[in-house]
Amino acid sequence: MDVVVKKVLYISYDGMTDPLGQSQVLAYMEKLATTYQVLIISCEKKDRFAVSGKEIDARCKAVGIIWHPVFYTKSPPVASTMYDVWKIMNKAKKLYRQYKYDIVHCRSYMSSLIGLRLKREKGVRFIFDMRGFWIDEKIEAGSWNNTNPVYRSVIKYLRRKEEQFYGSADIVVTLTEAAKQVIIKTKPHLEKKIRVVPTCVNLDVFKPFQPGLRSIARQKLNIPENAFVLLYSGGYGANYNIGFLLEIYRKIKESTPNLCLLILSKDGVTGLESKTDISNVFSISLPYSQVGNYLMAGDLGVINYTNHFSVAGRSPTKLGEYWACGLPAVAPAGVGDVDHLFSFYKNSGISYNEAAFNDRLKEVLSTSKEVLRNYATDYFSLDKGVKLYSDIYTSLIKE
Repeated sequence: MDVVVKKVLYISYDGMTDPLGQSQVLAYMEKLATTYQVLIISCEKKDRFAVSGKEIDARCKAVGIIWHPVFYTKSPPVASTMYDVWKIMNKAKKLYRQYKYDIVHCRSYMSSLIGLRLKREKGVRFIFDMRGFWIDEKIEAGSWNNTNPVYRSVIKYLRRKEEQFYGSADIVVTLTEAAKQVIIKTKPHLEKKIRVVPTCVNLDVFKPFQPGLRSIARQKLNIPENAFVLLYSGGYGANYNIGFLLEIYRKIKESTPNLCLLILSKDGVTGLESKTDISNVFSISLPYSQVGNYLMAGDLGVINYTNHFSVAGRSPTKLGEYWACGLPAVAPAGVGDVDHLFSFYKNSGISYNEAAFNDRLKEVLSTSKEVLRNYATDYFSLDKGVKLYSDIYTSLIKE
């Protein structure tokens, strides 16, 4: 008797050639493809596709993933996005005629516009993998000015669609328990269909701490071997609080004369050069595969999201990456589930409180790098995320 393999269409407005697509989508789907027939539609930037499209295509083919990229349209605003949605919709319908997939798994809001339509027209099971509170993130970052009539219309439209996603989805996935609680506070009827799947870290890429790699990274950057290195890995968008990073730097500087600040970011060190009390700043832009080696150059990692409403939905991937490479972390209070994680995983990090900071810093710096690695494996491992998604798929197929 032949085994019937269930088919899943994964739709992502992020490209598989983007670092995020590789770390937070493809890494999962490669493993899920051992059990399910996986199809992926993603929206690719032409420059990145030209560099790594063949590599990603080979990775997909190696595990039997059927990848259908479409090209991202950058401008004009709003109209270009709806054009991309139209292209993805047509591709998804074509693939349904060919493969009759059972589940459509939609990453964030744009993809869910297609998933909602497929749910209504084809009856496929629909997963609204909302990630975070995306509409609020855009408003809070200033990307969408709700006093502008065009963006006001966009926000109104997406708020209406968001309610339809919640109502029509078979499963809603959030990144944090904090986000789940925010949702069910006003929509208690959704509690049973919300699943929490934190962002995960590929522990094969972010390897255990090695003193030799630490020394090499410091030598390449001309960082003294005996320096205390405060490290930040990530971007500098409007949802990130550069002021928090500077506050932590200044606090540590009070008692640490050999302090250095290391920035791992494609965005450079914008905003730091003009600060007269900030010195010994080092920065480097790295490919995803090399970030872990340079994390080992640090002593304490920083998470610095701005404290807006949407921060409840944040699951900082960088926390798992820090732990995996042996760094404890410091973060503002209230970021997603981070306060809980710092409490549950003893001495793994600090939810910043200026009065108690120095004592807490000594405690977290005493935590062994092996223990931090174990924390990352327990909470952020890719295998854990794959298991959570597999359980979701299985529950939908059995119903």
